[in-house]
Amino acid sequence: MGLPFPLLFLVVFTSLVYTTPMSNDPAVTFRKMVSDIGELTPKERLVSAFISIRDIPYGSANSPTPFSVIERNRGTAKGKHRLLKMVLTSLGYEVKDYWARHDFRDMPIKPWPKVLEQFSKETLTGFHDFLKVRVGVKWVTVDATFDRPLAKLGFPVREWDGNSDVELPVAALETFPVVPPIDDQKRKLVAALPEEMRERRKRFLKTLKKWLEEERVTLG
Repeated sequence: MGLPFPLLFLVVFTSLVYTTPMSNDPAVTFRKMVSDIGELTPKERLVSAFISIRDIPYGSANSPTPFSVIERNRGTAKGKHRLLKMVLTSLGYEVKDYWARHDFRDMPIKPWPKVLEQFSKETLTGFHDFLKVRVGVKWVTVDATFDRPLAKLGFPVREWDGNSDVELPVAALETFPVVPPIDDQKRKLVAALPEEMRERRKRFLKTLKKWLEEERVTLG
């Protein structure tokens, strides 16, 4: 059996779906993905790369690296965007990492799950990572966090035309560029938060992960 990685390259301009054969080696799967997308027109490449990564199931599966996202067919914004960046840079595009500071209480789930209501009373700062991609002479915001089935749970699932900014799925209080290495900066950002908030963040993310995995089995 190959990897359960849905490499479906939906080309909206021609109504064709490109599928990439699976491999037990995520590096092989990745190279095949880039090769397949590289056969498309420039605009189709951007859209196809975006869709293929967006529709990897969102969720925490200890998969922060691009190849682990492929191998486990699961990833959070961090892992999915690292994979998307790797795909786009392999195709010759310039890509930058950015942060969006936000409040988890404004997480765009409609309606807000009852199991998370306990976290709704106090500020809960989060740092969401997204990408900026150079398209022609401009830098475009790109965010492929939530996969299409999550729309049934009220998550905002974004589309991209390969040219315009993608609306972020969080209510950004500010955005700023990542200072590499990204993991070190994330640790510093979180460490600067009050200790009590850091503990609540841990509980929130653990509860969110459990709720999401339980709900996902009902999505079909």
